[in-house]
Amino acid sequence: MICFSVSALEKNPVVKSGTLPPEFLDLAPEDDFAAAGDVSYDLTAALVSGGVLITGMLSVPLTARCGRCLKDISFTLSSGKIHLFLEVPESVEELDAGEELREELLLALPMNPLCSPECAGLCPVCGKDLNKGKCHCDTGSAAGAVSPWSALDDLKL
Repeated sequence: MICFSVSALEKNPVVKSGTLPPEFLDLAPEDDFAAAGDVSYDLTAALVSGGVLITGMLSVPLTARCGRCLKDISFTLSSGKIHLFLEVPESVEELDAGEELREELLLALPMNPLCSPECAGLCPVCGKDLNKGKCHCDTGSAAGAVSPWSALDDLKL
């Protein structure tokens, strides 16, 4: 989807900017993230010895759920500065870097999206949103549960 003409790259670096539809990310409905708009790109491709060096930025607005309080959140995912090297096979007229650029953007997805770094999350006993105030549960002895890690407290090293 993001193609560069190899013959044009032989003369000068090629700059491409634009947008792609959200389907470019190929996020499934069961994924934790959903694209809320188009994928924007601003890329420069230059022919270097043995291949093409693509540099630039990718970004897309996303929606997700906070990993602590489950509140719906919106944020813009940016790939950061991309430096992608692709080999150019012999007799190729056009190089499609779409899949590699998609992977770069997906690698920038956060493992645990948060509504804020200070998010207190949910009470593990009653499920109350602790961002809105404390609950009255005794989380230390929740339902008489003993931590599976408590045996390590007695370990002598």
